[in-house]
Amino acid sequence: MANPKRKLSRASKGHRRAHLALTRAQLVRCTHCGAMIKPHTICKACGHYRGRQILVAENN
Repeated sequence: MANPKRKLSRASKGHRRAHLALTRAQLVRCTHCGAMIKPHTICKACGHYRGRQILVAENN
């Protein structure tokens, strides 16, 4: 198994890991109730998806 010959500098390590940063979740408004949801998912607030009622929302 290969072993490193020298210590890897912080800069080289950072350049290698440059694409590993976390990104914010993309959110869109629900067309029915206006709540912020992830794209292509059923709205948890009202139960609508693409203009249709999919889930019956529970009112607490």
